[in-house]
Amino acid sequence: MKRRLNDSFLKAFAVLLVLLVGGAHAMPLLDTASASAAAGSITVNLTETQEAFKNPFKGFRPTRFVNDAGFSNHEYGTVFKHYIKYTDLENAASDSVQKIKDWSNTAWAGIETRNIKVIPRVFIVYPNVGEYWPQGVPHGDVTTQWTSETLKNRLTAFIQKLGQAWDNDPRVAYIELGLWGNWGEHHIWPDKLADGTDRIPLSFQTALGDAAEQAFQNKKVQVRYPETFQNYNFGFLWDSFALIDDLPGGEGIVARDVWRTQINGGEVAYDWGQKHIQPGDSPNDTLSDPNHRNFVIDWIKKTHTTSLGWIDLYDAGNSAVSQGAALMQKEFGYRFVINQATFSGSVQPGELMDVSFQVVNKGAAPFYYDWPVEASLLRSDRTVAWKGVFNNVDIRSWMPGDDWNSSTRQYNQAPAVHQVSGTFEIPANMPAGTYTLALSILDPYGYKPSARFANTNYYTGGRTPLGNVGIGMAPANQNIGPFDSLKSDNTLSYSLTQTPYDGGYSDGGSTDSEAPSPPANLTVTGTTTSSVSLTWSASNDNVGVTGYDIYRGSSWAGSSSTNSFTDTGLSPNTNYSYTVRAKDAAGNVSSASNVVNAMTQDSRGNDAGTVYEAEAVNNTRTGAAIISECGLCSGGSKVGYIGNNDGALQFNGINASAAGTYTMTISYLSGEARSIQVRVNGAAPYTLNLPSTGGWTTIGTFQTEIQLNAGNNTIHFSNPTGWAPDLDRIQIAAGSHNGGGETDILLLDNFDNSPSWPGANDLGKWAGANGFINNAGVIEAGALKLQYNNDGWLGTNIDQSIEEYSKMVIRIKGANGGEQNKFQLTIGGVSKTLGAFSGDTITTDYKNIEIDLAANGVDRSNPGQLTMTFWHGGNGTIWIDEMRFE
Repeated sequence: MKRRLNDSFLKAFAVLLVLLVGGAHAMPLLDTASASAAAGSITVNLTETQEAFKNPFKGFRPTRFVNDAGFSNHEYGTVFKHYIKYTDLENAASDSVQKIKDWSNTAWAGIETRNIKVIPRVFIVYPNVGEYWPQGVPHGDVTTQWTSETLKNRLTAFIQKLGQAWDNDPRVAYIELGLWGNWGEHHIWPDKLADGTDRIPLSFQTALGDAAEQAFQNKKVQVRYPETFQNYNFGFLWDSFALIDDLPGGEGIVARDVWRTQINGGEVAYDWGQKHIQPGDSPNDTLSDPNHRNFVIDWIKKTHTTSLGWIDLYDAGNSAVSQGAALMQKEFGYRFVINQATFSGSVQPGELMDVSFQVVNKGAAPFYYDWPVEASLLRSDRTVAWKGVFNNVDIRSWMPGDDWNSSTRQYNQAPAVHQVSGTFEIPANMPAGTYTLALSILDPYGYKPSARFANTNYYTGGRTPLGNVGIGMAPANQNIGPFDSLKSDNTLSYSLTQTPYDGGYSDGGSTDSEAPSPPANLTVTGTTTSSVSLTWSASNDNVGVTGYDIYRGSSWAGSSSTNSFTDTGLSPNTNYSYTVRAKDAAGNVSSASNVVNAMTQDSRGNDAGTVYEAEAVNNTRTGAAIISECGLCSGGSKVGYIGNNDGALQFNGINASAAGTYTMTISYLSGEARSIQVRVNGAAPYTLNLPSTGGWTTIGTFQTEIQLNAGNNTIHFSNPTGWAPDLDRIQIAAGSHNGGGETDILLLDNFDNSPSWPGANDLGKWAGANGFINNAGVIEAGALKLQYNNDGWLGTNIDQSIEEYSKMVIRIKGANGGEQNKFQLTIGGVSKTLGAFSGDTITTDYKNIEIDLAANGVDRSNPGQLTMTFWHGGNGTIWIDEMRFE
């Protein structure tokens, strides 16, 4: 047990020295006694600097364009967008990952010495510059070249190569997904695809999104439009930032609300729209005019933006512009200010030193990577005599405020003040003397100071001095100045390799290199409209587990010191996947736990269900049943070879809050119609007949009702007479309920994405689609857009009496008009084309098409599921705005 020197002992010792020495030496020793009294525990208050200065990842973001030879110098530039031709990295599909690495080493040579990092955006087409299609990818027809399966497959494979090259490259700040469309911006405007749209299709969003999530486990990813990649936790690039004509783009980013874990950025456009209104005609205009400048800052704060480009092209020699740039630089991204620090004033060699400080993030965004915080003791020449890292400190949790108020120019929800503390063992052989205690945030590549605190206390080299500490004696004084300028310091850098940290650790940390065991039995314990609660079995470690990091998909969601966690700020009626990793005091991290999925409740508080993966480790497989890979399956795996009086799968730990009827949705794969036997809690089995999903690589769903007990339940699947389908997962939701609304109108779905599509309709019941060119369709401007080519199926469950309603109203339009006879509806036992049901026609403008339910013989007491099928010949596009009963 290490011991701290007693304060009263230090005081008495100093007084005794005064009495013994006396005379002319008394005054210095009285000074020493006074310092010693303070040295027991010294508290200092620090001041926020008024300087604007460089900091990693944030601020004005310069661009390296296609033909630029290098990275420019900018007074605040630490992160640069880099446009990269596809064929510079890969021309033939057989080109290796090493080609990408070699190109990167040449193009980015030396940037680590300038503390610069890169945001790469790879593109194929750069209008007015060139097209860089790789070999083997058909192109030439702009209406079809962006939608081929060849391109989709090539891009997904290429993203995997990029991940191998860049996911652990310290020069890469984060990734702009790019690749598809003009400039890699996920549109081809002013051109159109064959379906008349200009945005990246849903099938490409899914393919590229899945590939990016898998490839980039350590880097953040940005995409262009907030209405795209709805099922992915990516950040956004608003490339007409604060332009008065494009404010819906900013509102969309605010609505997606991903900023706590994903990086938002963009560029201020000066080439279109009513820029003279806002944000100004040029970077100089924006920054020098307070009206324009504050308008842009308002949007930085609203969207929690980390960096912006184009606006970086201002004239730094213009004093009014330069002053405006300094004001804006301080608002970007994170801005960590230390308010107060307390530390041991005197420590004996071999004993313990306490250090604590309070820090607040006065910026607009978090810091998005897990960089360590270091305490160091500096000699009089400011070289490092000793250093140590705080354990259990995650700077990603130092959040800014939220809910920006443009009138008060403050966040309505003020940023929290974070208390950080650690106890460090001072080496027994450390020479006695007075040292300056300093703090710094380290880049893990090289463990050098990099991200800086926004305080007046600053030493060139990246450290924030707090005060003097005496080792083996009282500190000589508390004079730690003079301080240096943050802005003028260009000495910071990082390394290209990651080596073990060569300092100490707080609270008994060590150079232990053994990682904890992975957390087991990760389980969803509850959901709300905006949260998911998790629990897991504790990990083991040779020294001790200090905490757990929770990941939502591939993104860090938060940390916990216990074996439970609640993820908040989620979207209603949305499915999320989770894993957990354990960590120890030395920074070792375990491999991931099992994957679990959970769906948040819908916006009316209805339970949309809990997902249980077939391959989960707590399930029981017997006989021939095996786990195999499944790229389309929600957890990346499925369970097959169930049945044939041999293989069986039992889901364990199916939790129900109360006994009653629940809806079970089975997600499965089957190339033919097959049956499966179900047994709940060991009761008598019953058989379900599941139709073909269309192939063994196509996922379908089937719903049935089951009776569950309160608490944990088991659901057993088998087939004693033949093979059953392969199972991806099951989803358990509370039993069916009637939708709300007035008695004269029953809304089936208005496709406003609440509940989100696909998933549930406005009755709170299952709804979905498959087989369309745009997969399950896509919500566009508040309507469901369906693109079909002699294929496609839509189903939405009604499953309640509609006897009090006389007609069904479908508000619909078509791309060409006349589509009413190209698809067939089935409801209440009757199947007809929409035209035959209604005697009406679809036009290119929205109109209400009415179906007389009684006249058409629809069973209104038992309407079942409304389906639409599109495999009756023909192709086209329709938009369904609303379906209701009146």
